[in-house]
Amino acid sequence: PQIDMAARRLQTVVIEHQDFEVLIKHYASPKTFFYCDPPYYATESYYENVGFTRADHERLRNALAGIKGKFLVSYNDCEEIRSLYNGCQMYAYERLNNIRQRFAGGSMFGELLIANYDMDERKKNPPIQMSFFDFDNDNQEEIQ
Repeated sequence: PQIDMAARRLQTVVIEHQDFEVLIKHYASPKTFFYCDPPYYATESYYENVGFTRADHERLRNALAGIKGKFLVSYNDCEEIRSLYNGCQMYAYERLNNIRQRFAGGSMFGELLIANYDMDERKKNPPIQMSFFDFDNDNQEEIQ
């Protein structure tokens, strides 16, 4: 049943293998949301055959800087990335460092979420779930 559910959800998904800059330019619109999870800064050599360089971090920032939609990028928390995305919203937190757990249990790692929008907007304006028992704003009468 889980495979059937996944297949139904993925029926309209399009998977593309292109450079991020090409994809961002192609799909960017005021209604687009991009989530980017690039290799952590200064760890590019950890990933075999990825081909992501330090210059690509700047190229990603430049590609996202011009969009009319929203973006959220996750990175390791370091001065270079904070400087690169200066002016954007940032949320710093810590998580378990999975790579080090074998040698140093409980080791934590600094993560950084970076966005071009107010990440607290849903807290400030929570969505409203209406029911059949809510009032009609036009007539101030209960819906029957």
